[in-house]
Amino acid sequence: MHRVVDHLEGDYDVAVLGGGFAGATASRRLTRAGLRVLIIEARDRLSGRMWSQQQYFEGHTVEWGGAFMLDRATYPLTWQEIDDHGLALEWGSLEKTTLIWLSGGSRRTGPLPVPIDELASLETLIVAISGLAARIDPNRPIEEQDVSELDVPWPQLLADLQLGPHTRELFEAHIVTLAGDSWDVPSALPLLHSIAKSGSVSGATFFAAPYDTPMARTLGPQLAEGTGALFNAVLAGSDADVVLGVRVTDVEDTGTGVRVRTTAGDITVPAVVSALPIGVLAEVRFTPELSEELKTLAAQGVAAQAEKVTAFVSNCPDPFYAHGIPQEGGFATASTTFHHGDQAIVVGFTSAVGALDVTDPAAVEKALQHYVPGITVDALAWHDWAGDPFARGTWSYLRPGQTAIRPKARQARGRVTFAGSDFDSRLGVEGALHTGGLAAEEVLGILNR
Repeated sequence: MHRVVDHLEGDYDVAVLGGGFAGATASRRLTRAGLRVLIIEARDRLSGRMWSQQQYFEGHTVEWGGAFMLDRATYPLTWQEIDDHGLALEWGSLEKTTLIWLSGGSRRTGPLPVPIDELASLETLIVAISGLAARIDPNRPIEEQDVSELDVPWPQLLADLQLGPHTRELFEAHIVTLAGDSWDVPSALPLLHSIAKSGSVSGATFFAAPYDTPMARTLGPQLAEGTGALFNAVLAGSDADVVLGVRVTDVEDTGTGVRVRTTAGDITVPAVVSALPIGVLAEVRFTPELSEELKTLAAQGVAAQAEKVTAFVSNCPDPFYAHGIPQEGGFATASTTFHHGDQAIVVGFTSAVGALDVTDPAAVEKALQHYVPGITVDALAWHDWAGDPFARGTWSYLRPGQTAIRPKARQARGRVTFAGSDFDSRLGVEGALHTGGLAAEEVLGILNR
């Protein structure tokens, strides 16, 4: 079991920089191999960008960061942890759900995402996306394939399609929700790769959920006891020491060891796992310097910069799933994850960076009223991940050009290895678990253990 210490003194084999899922996974593997590990975390808490807080509002848990558990086929490591530790799931609002669509300045409800006279346009879009995804071999690593023509923003890829305005707006809302940024920022390649692997557009969009509700089928389940339960399960297998509130400033590989300079002093260890988000790496001085590929990733950061908001609401008569691009800015997607009577918990993803003042309950209430007239906001929970100096991004999503350089960027440099969801196509906690394991194995090789 890990223990929290208040200083850097001690004789350690490995320093793990960053106490998120990747750092916890690496420390678990390394301590099980008999190594003495110190996790250095800049925040006053662990778990990184998946952070839950129980009993936040009237007994309900709030998820400040990533929360939804994606499909088993694509995220096997995550589900292995869930199954091994017997973690319970919640599938959101399970009653009949109202589907709400907002495009062209109009609000519609029902199963059709576009007006009936645009169904041909929607079919054109789906056929085009399917054809693009068919260029990808799902059985080969994506970075080994010559698909650079797909590694561009969606507006560029769809420029020649004569799409109807509602079709275009609603697909834009889908990309904004998926990538956490305006749809002209992220690369189209990650979604096309997912479609290729799943075999269809619907397979990459809808989950095989036990409940046929929009939230369950499109966002997947959440953990009943919060993502903190998953993090605690991973870290429970580690005997590492943990120091909190300590920021790393310099990492110097001397050839025989690694000197780590921090705001609480220096420590020298035989090897290091850097599990820092790529947007944070640029603020740490590495000697020798980072590879050119990693410097590029660090300078660019992740695409996802928009906000996720959890709103505790009243005057919400039915569970709902809403999708669109509000003309004056607001939520690209908003969905009830809990509903009882006329009260609900709504999770919303903003339509663009700065599109909504998420600190203002009145502004959030007005944005939600575009979808549900009369809804009122009782409390809000959100975290500025893009402005967080220890995150510099909401979640991991790729910009154009990053897919090709990411594997080289993650390669070990001397006695320093790298881990984190930002390095891996699996994204989210799956990427963190995978790369945390890879980095730990690299350390064992470095130390001949």
